[in-house]
Amino acid sequence: MKEIYLKYTQFNLWANRRMVETFAPLSTEQFEAPIVSSFPSVRLTFLHIWDAESLWLDRLKGNSPTTFPSKYFVGDNTEVLDNLLQVSGDFQSFVEMQPADFFEQALDFTTLSYGPQTQRAFEMIHHCMNHSTFHRGQLITLGRQLGIQHFPPTDYAFFLRE
Repeated sequence: MKEIYLKYTQFNLWANRRMVETFAPLSTEQFEAPIVSSFPSVRLTFLHIWDAESLWLDRLKGNSPTTFPSKYFVGDNTEVLDNLLQVSGDFQSFVEMQPADFFEQALDFTTLSYGPQTQRAFEMIHHCMNHSTFHRGQLITLGRQLGIQHFPPTDYAFFLRE
């Protein structure tokens, strides 16, 4: 199981890098332009992915964060993208350092919205990586509305081929 989830976190970082490279050239106006979606701008969507990966990584480490990392964040858009890549890399490193039996362990944590929870580590990792994939798809839709015409493939199969 460790091999599977290490590969999945490597894929997540690879896909996030591709999205960052695609969106980094946008102007501040484009990055922050209001667009109807789950999160109403490119910036807010990237912040949401960063928040989720940060929260789930903290929970895997035995913590229960009480706020979103972006709540008091005032950095520019480059910092948003840098922070996302940092947490994605940290997630991969964390998974790589875990013993094989870690992934089946049931972990207790408290969520920001639903209170106390217990979940196995591999389920938490799977959920988080899937969540990031979902929102990368939304970023593509947002980007198309901003005039981005080319997006690199971010499917898992393409990752495996590289």
